[in-house]
Amino acid sequence: IASALVDINEAEQDETTKQERATRAISLLRHVLSLHPTDGDAAFNLALLLQDSSHTEDVTREAAKLYEIAVQAADLDGEEEDRWDALANMAAAKQELGDFLGPYGARRSYERSVVLLEALAKEYNANIDQMINDVDSAAREYDDEGFREAQMEVNSINAYLSKLYYGYGTVLSELTPSDCLHLMTEETLLMDTNDGNDEKSAKVVCETNALNAMRLAVDLDGNNVVAMHMLAAVTGGENEDGGYGGKERASNEFVSALFDDFADTFDEKLGALGYKVPQLIGEAAYDLLKMSNKETQTFASILDAGCGTGLAGRFLKSLVGGPLVGVDLSKKMLELAAECTLTKGCGLKEQDTIQNKESDERSRTPLYDKLASLDLETASLNELASGLTTVDPIDGFELIVAADVLVYFGDIQKLLLNFAKLSNGDDANSSFLIFSCERIKDEEAPPAGWKLQSSGRYAHSKSYVTEVAESAGFDLIGYEKIVPRLEKGVAVDGHLFIFAIGGDVEEDDDVHVEVETVMEEL
Repeated sequence: IASALVDINEAEQDETTKQERATRAISLLRHVLSLHPTDGDAAFNLALLLQDSSHTEDVTREAAKLYEIAVQAADLDGEEEDRWDALANMAAAKQELGDFLGPYGARRSYERSVVLLEALAKEYNANIDQMINDVDSAAREYDDEGFREAQMEVNSINAYLSKLYYGYGTVLSELTPSDCLHLMTEETLLMDTNDGNDEKSAKVVCETNALNAMRLAVDLDGNNVVAMHMLAAVTGGENEDGGYGGKERASNEFVSALFDDFADTFDEKLGALGYKVPQLIGEAAYDLLKMSNKETQTFASILDAGCGTGLAGRFLKSLVGGPLVGVDLSKKMLELAAECTLTKGCGLKEQDTIQNKESDERSRTPLYDKLASLDLETASLNELASGLTTVDPIDGFELIVAADVLVYFGDIQKLLLNFAKLSNGDDANSSFLIFSCERIKDEEAPPAGWKLQSSGRYAHSKSYVTEVAESAGFDLIGYEKIVPRLEKGVAVDGHLFIFAIGGDVEEDDDVHVEVETVMEEL
């Protein structure tokens, strides 16, 4: 019955009906497992339904256990080849949970699923070769449709293999030296572990195999933009002659793919990492209002560049008297930001959300006045202002913020030049720009002033940022070293910049209001 409900849902258009059927199917599958705890099919299908319904850590943990049941059942029945999908899904879930090692850990699961899929691809390729090279092929009608179907299947398998190799490579790159040494004692299907005799050499083995896996991912699917970007990050952008030739920015395709996949769990995961940039942006914007002594104590307009799900928007809304516009490449992130109102979403915790206020105008008022999917290097004022219902047409933004956005740009010259075009500062009045970067010391930075790190994010030196900003017409009026978040329990080095363009504003290091005061006054 559960399977029938799932099948019917594939053609269902009404979301409420789909949700009701999915909930019923989940209940039925849980009942099956209560009667037969080792039923692999029930466990696999329940895991799929749970992950379709939610992406929380608790659901991921339960799904990983269910996939493990499915894999163990297949192992007992000798039907391993029929459960490569459970192995692949389990690998991804275990990786997300940081469960890398052991017979059912992410590393081993990726290896097993790769081996099974490669065998399947080999089978299809053999059939294709037979179609082409069969001695009797000239005497019979060529099966063009069969050839195309087989080739499409191989391409599909290769695309999935590309994702698996990418996942496998990232797991190997994330292992600590001690984990790598332990791995040298485990059975592996894709690695040569003979050279890993101590922690140092074992880590080299992991990194070498991670690099090879990334390269295979790119070779198997040239459209895997995430693998392409991370391969560049793992190699560090170094040329064969030892020079630095890193990518100048992450591609639009990479950013879109990364954050579309990340959208549903974005707020939760960043919260677990102690992510502070939206809060720091809010503090800095409030500081500017205090420092500028504006009569209205609000900005006329704000552009949230790279707004994501709207975490910074929550801090900015009450600081703007006119439009708050959000821009992002990820359409899924924008869909979540569009759901935010003055009383819910965009970083507002569920227990703080105002309930039962459907009749309250604030509960129906969107947090953002406009959201758009645009490239920040080329977005025009016409595109950003189009459709805004303002009394006076805006001739630019009084404040532009970019929270953790420049980590996907190496060379920031085009970006800051466009920010200058989008600002409304003139000889009489200033407009402002606030953004964060990951920090690299001037003496450690490449000649370019920026570097693509192994994390896939860019770091910039202070001197490089200020030089480029000044060449675009901005004046530095505030600077602070910050810790934007934790990564594997370690503080990430970052810095926050505040620039002005136009008018006559001087740097003032004494004005700063903590976020608690900001939110109380807002």
